[in-house]
Amino acid sequence: MDEEEQLPAWRSSPPRVVAVLVSRGGERWLPQTLASLAQLKHLPAEWVAVDVAPHEDASGTLLRDALGEAHVVDAPAGTGFGDAVRRGLDHASGPAEWIWLLHDDAIVDPGALTALLDEATSAEDIAVVGPKIREWPSLQRLLEVGRTITGTGRLETGLEPGEPDAGQHDWPRDVLAVNTAGMLVRADVWERLGGLDPALPLFFDDVDFGWRVARAGLRTRTAPAAVIFHAEASARRTRRRRAVPGEQRRAAVYTVLANETGFRFWWQSVRFVIGSLLRMIADLVFKDTRGARGEAAALRSVFAAPRRMRGARRDRAATATVARRDIRHLFPSAWLPYQHGWDVMVESVQAMVRPEAVQTLGRRSSSLDLLDEEIVVEDTDRWYRRYPWATTLLVLVLLALVAARGLWTGSVASPVLPASPDTVGDWWRDLMARTIDGAGLPGSSWPAAYLPVMAVVGLPFAFAPGLLPWVILVLAVPLAAMTAHRFGRLITDHRVARMIWAVSYGLLVAGTGAVAQGRLGTVVALVLAPLLANVVTHTLVTPSWTRAAQVGLWLAVISVFAPAGFLVAIVAIAGLLIIARLRPPRELVAGVVAAALVAGPSWWARFLHPSLWWWEAGVPRGVDTTALDILGGLGGGPGTTLPWLSFGVLVLGVLALVPRASRYEVTVSWVVALSGLVIAAIGMFVPAVAGPPGSSAWSGLGSAIWIAGLGTAALLAAGEAARAGRRIAVGLTVLALVFPIGVGAWWVVRGIEGPLVSTAEPTVPAYLADQDLRTLVVSGDIEDGVAIDVVHGPGPHLGQETARPTPEDRDDFAAVVARLVAEPSASPVQELADAGVEAIYLPDASTDAAVRISAAPGLAPAGSDRPGSRVWTVEVEPSDDAHVPEASAARPVLVGIWLVGWGALVIGAIPGRGRVEQEEEL
Repeated sequence: MDEEEQLPAWRSSPPRVVAVLVSRGGERWLPQTLASLAQLKHLPAEWVAVDVAPHEDASGTLLRDALGEAHVVDAPAGTGFGDAVRRGLDHASGPAEWIWLLHDDAIVDPGALTALLDEATSAEDIAVVGPKIREWPSLQRLLEVGRTITGTGRLETGLEPGEPDAGQHDWPRDVLAVNTAGMLVRADVWERLGGLDPALPLFFDDVDFGWRVARAGLRTRTAPAAVIFHAEASARRTRRRRAVPGEQRRAAVYTVLANETGFRFWWQSVRFVIGSLLRMIADLVFKDTRGARGEAAALRSVFAAPRRMRGARRDRAATATVARRDIRHLFPSAWLPYQHGWDVMVESVQAMVRPEAVQTLGRRSSSLDLLDEEIVVEDTDRWYRRYPWATTLLVLVLLALVAARGLWTGSVASPVLPASPDTVGDWWRDLMARTIDGAGLPGSSWPAAYLPVMAVVGLPFAFAPGLLPWVILVLAVPLAAMTAHRFGRLITDHRVARMIWAVSYGLLVAGTGAVAQGRLGTVVALVLAPLLANVVTHTLVTPSWTRAAQVGLWLAVISVFAPAGFLVAIVAIAGLLIIARLRPPRELVAGVVAAALVAGPSWWARFLHPSLWWWEAGVPRGVDTTALDILGGLGGGPGTTLPWLSFGVLVLGVLALVPRASRYEVTVSWVVALSGLVIAAIGMFVPAVAGPPGSSAWSGLGSAIWIAGLGTAALLAAGEAARAGRRIAVGLTVLALVFPIGVGAWWVVRGIEGPLVSTAEPTVPAYLADQDLRTLVVSGDIEDGVAIDVVHGPGPHLGQETARPTPEDRDDFAAVVARLVAEPSASPVQELADAGVEAIYLPDASTDAAVRISAAPGLAPAGSDRPGSRVWTVEVEPSDDAHVPEASAARPVLVGIWLVGWGALVIGAIPGRGRVEQEEEL
């Protein structure tokens, strides 16, 4: 078979093609567009150019010089693309077999028309053919090879943003629609369907036309061999035109509703109304008021004109010959819009975590973005060498799971960390309740400061909220290392030093003893501390109100979980401003004030009772801390590593002060370190609220910040150390590795279990806990003193440990118990019943207190599953006038205002959605 016979049949008798070029203010692109048209291998039979708004620029002159006066027709300003094409066809000298639509901002490949006709004439049912479109001016990035629309009205091309053209889409295929830039249409089909809908003057007219073509039983094809380079001037707002609010959204809604049939029309109508309302809320959250106005305008434009919609649907029904279900393969998956929504949410969270990249575009992201990897493209290297930080994080996660052996049940508890509730709804009830009795005696105190964060963040763990503290504690090391590495990118370019520093910081969280003891507040604060340092740095350099809200958000979360973190931050920021001789930006001050305001009344009480600054989330159980522990970055108590492992970091921190070139930055790190040391040292002299006699408050957070600051100083001086000579650099590196290797080995070998456990043993016998009785626990004897506690059921769950009765009520209750033990009678038993006590438990029945209590009337002995203990149940009914503490009826409203404050801070911290705002001034 010779070459002549392989050519398409149309080559021997070319069809009559009329090319219609529409220009509106295209003076900027027309010279190159017209030059490309002159180089076509196959020319149309006739050219027609339509100059919309001819007096705006010199487009008309360019068109007439290139095509001649007879081939140019003017159209008034405001003429839509479809109407402009109609004017052009009316101006043509003869009938057309094919119509070729062209834009003034699109360069045409010389073989484009030839390739389009090759595909268009390959089958009789092909009515529309479109080219492969690349980006102008990059010329290599793909824009589309066919297009479709999702059920939410989103244009979908199936391409990744910025995807280069490597021939991966170079095969013809059926699509719903093609872009009007380069679209080749059969003239009879154009006439039968009435051309482009005049109600869609600019956007989605091509999708609507392709949808009608498919319903008419015809096909739309792509011809990737035909290439056009498109500037997308209207969509990107680089064309001089006055944009109408919501015009793209209005066109999308109109297109879907005009073409859907039967039940799907009504379903899509409801979906668009609800979806647009949600999108308006999201736009307001992302500070995109223009987008919110556009959504409202789109709804109003479409749904306020039912007559126009009925006419459009009637016209489409008249030309339709194929059912909607027969063309469903031309539409994307129903899940695709939600996948895009997830991408936008992920990018928004990323932008909050790394505020130096605050523009979010809703692109398809990859997992490596979340890992913040520096990618080295070496095809010959294995993946773990190409992605060293991702590999390091993966190793840390695996080691964390090994260290958590024995704790794989998905829940954790300790003497410091109460067990989690059964559902997240319990946290929400604790927030709104006027009386909280889970901690023992009924109380009406304000909810724990960190409870709103747990209630909201715990929603994904609705029926297993114990997973939330489990994830935080078990994965504390990789989480802290990840945030530290992110901050490290801001302060140094030395990758190896930054990775060692980040891993060391992550291991520091475990080395303090915070993980093994269940110190949830310290762990959360140390994980978020690098994020706070990040936003504070950017706020000082380039202040903005979004960054002020980010400072407030991260500082607020740190403060409610570990109030001592607020003190460290205030001292550190003040010291930094003094060293830098800066006036505090008002945005930074506003962020700090906002953090204090949203922390809530229970947190504000610390200004009246300073010792409570060291009471973190959980039970305020003290530890025996030494000065050596503090200097070594430890908090004291079980689960801490050896103090001397941190001495290498201390030496490196001191040596970091030597190089003059980095001394200023190192000094700043020392200010942060000393801030932590001061707060930790003060905590050593604060008596613990609960715990062994003589113990002091937990100071692990401040001591960890002390070591972290010294490590950061060493990181900042790493560049100068590298210039000091190979031997010195190697020696300093070995010294820096002592901490991560030593602590890492200790962490994996010892594990994090003990005193952290999977299931907390109840304080009272199991049957009392199972019956949810309020039990008075009496320990000690009369001679040495009696200690009392009240336990409701198995005890308080996380978030209830701060719910306590007033000091007056506690004193009154203690006096009642003292009278019961000293002179047992019916009166104290009645008062215990009025206080809600339903059982009395003595862990040691050999004391004289057991003899006294057993003689009191109204108490019935009960069995105990613990040897040597005694249990009595209270048989007396509470009095009708028994006092039950209860907050005012306004408590739920005040809590609601508190939650609104948190919500406002979160919304303020979300970076505004990036938009392409390149529209020229009119």
